[in-house]
Order: sequence, then structure tokens, then C-alpha cells
Amino acid sequence: MKKIITLGLVSGSPLLALAAGTEIGNIIDKLILYLGYVVPALITIAVIYFIWGVITFMTSSDEEAKKMGRTKIINGLIGLFVIVAFWGIIGVVKNSFGIQNNPTDNIIPVTPF
Repeated sequence: MKKIITLGLVSGSPLLALAAGTEIGNIIDKLILYLGYVVPALITIAVIYFIWGVITFMTSSDEEAKKMGRTKIINGLIGLFVIVAFWGIIGVVKNSFGIQNNPTDNIIPVTPF
């Protein structure tokens, strides 16, 4: 029974996607629009986590707390790198498919107003 349900989900999903009548450019455009709201929030969270690690590292006298602060610093930097790299990949995909910016789009992510 599970195989039938799984087969139905796998084979039905592309048909539902085609029934919507959207083009790949419209899907990517919507994805970029949503990322314009999500990316600034993720960058803010990563920077706050990095700063929290720096404060923890600087104010602690215990070696275990310093190690935890160092780990937070490294994780914050890795998070920032991944977010910015993902943002760059989306930019490359956007340019590859020729999706134009709307006049209201910003090149640098900002919080929505």
C-alpha cells in the first residue's frame, strides 16, 4: 500500500506542477522574491550569533567557556559564508535565466518596508 501511495505522489507531483501553467522563470522569480525577505533575517541571526560568541569568548575566564565561545564564532562565520554563497548562487541562476530586477528590487538585501 505504501508503494502505491509513494508512486502516486511521485508521479502526480509533476502533473500538478504542469497544471499550474507556470514557467521556470516565474518560479525562480518568486523564489528570488521570497529570498529577498529571508536572506536579511538569516544574515542578522548569523551576525548576532557571531557577536554572542565573541562576547562569550572575551568575557569568560573558564577554558570550557572560551572553547564554547570559539565554537560559536566559527559557526557564525560558517553560517555567514553559507548564506552569502547561496545568495551568490541565486544571483548566478537569476542572470543565467535572464530574470530582470524590478525597479523596487535592491542589489543588497534589506529589510522589507
